[in-house]
Amino acid sequence: MTMKFCPVCKTLLVPHQIGEKSILRCQKCDYFKEGVMKPLIEKNKIKKLPERGKGVVNNENDLATYHNKCSKCGYEKAQIIDMGVFISDEDNLILLKCGKCGFSERIGRKVA
Repeated sequence: MTMKFCPVCKTLLVPHQIGEKSILRCQKCDYFKEGVMKPLIEKNKIKKLPERGKGVVNNENDLATYHNKCSKCGYEKAQIIDMGVFISDEDNLILLKCGKCGFSERIGRKVA
């Protein structure tokens, strides 16, 4: 629907529905014009897009290259994650994340 303006005061004509009649009415000078209008809200069907890439991704982590047996699922490869140093007199926090189930194990020196 295109915007229509009042010929008298040049303000925007607002659409109104009165029963089955549709009119365009000015809010300032009460000018109105009858006419056939399209509804303000049109319903459009949204097309469903086909799914892409199905079957490309598997459940294994591509970054898991370190040979370590997971204590949870028994998978043979893990990803090394270095969390860095939190306090200057500590060693780095190093985690081994399983490439299949994501279980993380902490490795490093154990202080007695």
